[in-house]
Amino acid sequence: ENGAKGCEVIISGKMRAQRAKAMKFRQGYLISTGEPKKHYIDEAVRHVAMRQGMIGIKVKIMMSHDPEGKMGPKMMLPDNITVHEPKEEVQVMQPVPEDEGYGGYGGYEAPAEEEQ
Repeated sequence: ENGAKGCEVIISGKMRAQRAKAMKFRQGYLISTGEPKKHYIDEAVRHVAMRQGMIGIKVKIMMSHDPEGKMGPKMMLPDNITVHEPKEEVQVMQPVPEDEGYGGYGGYEAPAEEEQ
């Protein structure tokens, strides 16, 4: 909605039962390793004291590329590929002198047809 490519929310601790659980909720595109993680992922962790015990909430948001660097990182993702339209090819025609033979290979003569 606000330019995020993806997010992940992890909730861990005692929810309703006596035994602790961890639940993950993910949506969208999220990178998890490498140098771009330092620039693209914004992460926050909070601990909530409940009656049954502590609950941990971890939120990761992947920001989208912003060329100006205001709403996201300036650095482009290394796996981002831009496909350009091919250039129009210009055919170069070179004149072939008569004395050079077939295809520009000097000395080649076509075989003579046999008479029957």
